[in-house]
Amino acid sequence: MYVVYVLNKNGNPLMPTKRFGHVRRLLNSGQAKAVSTKPFVIQLLYESDNYTQPLYGGTDPGRTNIGEAVVNQKGEVVYEAHVATRNKEIPKLMKNRKAHRQASRRGERLRRKRRAKKNGTTTEFLEGRKLPKYKNGVLPVKDITNTEAKFCHRKRPANWITPTARQCVQTHINMVKQICRILPVTHWTLEYNKFAFMLLEDNSVRGMDFQNGRMKGFSNVNAYIDYLQDGRCVLCGGNIEHHHHIVPRHEGGSDTPENIVGLCNECHSKVHTNRALLDSIGKKKKYAGASIVNIAMPFIYDELLTMFGNNLHICRGFETAHFREEHNIVKEHNADAACIAALRGSLPLRYDGSQPFEIMQFRNHDRANINAQCERTYKMCVGTKKVKKETEKPIFEVVAKNRKPRFEQDEKVPALSDWYKQLCEKVGRRQVRMELSKVQVVKSFRRYNNTERILAGATFLFQKQRYTMTGSLTNNQYYRAYGQEQRNFPARDCIVVQRKSLVYV
Repeated sequence: MYVVYVLNKNGNPLMPTKRFGHVRRLLNSGQAKAVSTKPFVIQLLYESDNYTQPLYGGTDPGRTNIGEAVVNQKGEVVYEAHVATRNKEIPKLMKNRKAHRQASRRGERLRRKRRAKKNGTTTEFLEGRKLPKYKNGVLPVKDITNTEAKFCHRKRPANWITPTARQCVQTHINMVKQICRILPVTHWTLEYNKFAFMLLEDNSVRGMDFQNGRMKGFSNVNAYIDYLQDGRCVLCGGNIEHHHHIVPRHEGGSDTPENIVGLCNECHSKVHTNRALLDSIGKKKKYAGASIVNIAMPFIYDELLTMFGNNLHICRGFETAHFREEHNIVKEHNADAACIAALRGSLPLRYDGSQPFEIMQFRNHDRANINAQCERTYKMCVGTKKVKKETEKPIFEVVAKNRKPRFEQDEKVPALSDWYKQLCEKVGRRQVRMELSKVQVVKSFRRYNNTERILAGATFLFQKQRYTMTGSLTNNQYYRAYGQEQRNFPARDCIVVQRKSLVYV
């Protein structure tokens, strides 16, 4: 964006400027200082008038891609950005945390068993012991009397949402706050995505824009279904040619969108000949709206409401699409955000298609001491290969990992106990014992993190050039940078400037 953002002496945002010559003279004379280079922000060092004009912001929400834009009263885009989030990493991190906690608790139980055995206080439960309030089956607790299950006392606070949805909410709000630090935005518009129309049935939702029906703007329910499915068959992705009732009307099925699905003619005939397939469609249709963005949207709206009050507006996806087609604007997240900002402000959008800011989100904290824990591996020699003319090197194949299957172990590589049982059924126990003697064991080990390491997302200078760090190599002796995937930067020659979660790259 070819705009300079201006802060007053107290750090409050003023209107941006395109008077680049005036900005250069202010910097050279010492009347202003540069705060950041991307985006280019200056701060005045003298008292100035705090006069501002209305600015209209817009958000195109999403899980992995977010569009942000700000438009002035003339319809000119003064800020435009595309944000690439890290929301899809959250489930994997939560899964790893769960595995680490389970391993820690198992270690604690083993310590208690060793202590009980040493003191002669072990107990036998011949049929297994059922913990209090545990309903599904019997927990095989042996040797020690275990405590009551912790989930008996675990309670979730009010307005609790999943970590993935919470991170999605926080990313949207942090991005808006970051924009408001450099621009005096007065109005904001949020696009409610198509899965959030179920929220319109809730009368407690605030804002006059919600008091219109969820199918407002659609001629009938079939047009609404076509919009929800993007005109594609829910099974094969072909064009919608038939609108099918999941529960037939003669069996009491309704004409609501929850009971109607768009299908092509071929899939429609398959549904009528396969009732099980029809049931599976009904389940997918019922829970299709339970997406991350759908869960996060009301919380994003409430947070923005506290920031902008009555100056917060909403629009819907079909309104944005109609506005974009009218102005012949390309479909991009940042372009949609500009349309959203101009839509509720009733502004004549002047979109020039300039290059938007690219923002990447990085992990803010990583305090784990353990970087990775490798499993115990069982290998077997399956052949040899020639390394030199007269030298042969054995080839090993991994046949199993862990003595017993761990939690959520990969099915491709079984545990040693499962591998032993499967082989016994094929070749017999005697032959398996001979094969077992050939197995080599590689013990499990841990790799530890360096507590003084520089995390990804840091901005560093190398030969007076600015780079964004995406990772490190060789125990933090070399850095990798965004857009420079094939280049290693020696850490001793780099100067780390700052580190943030949302970084302009």
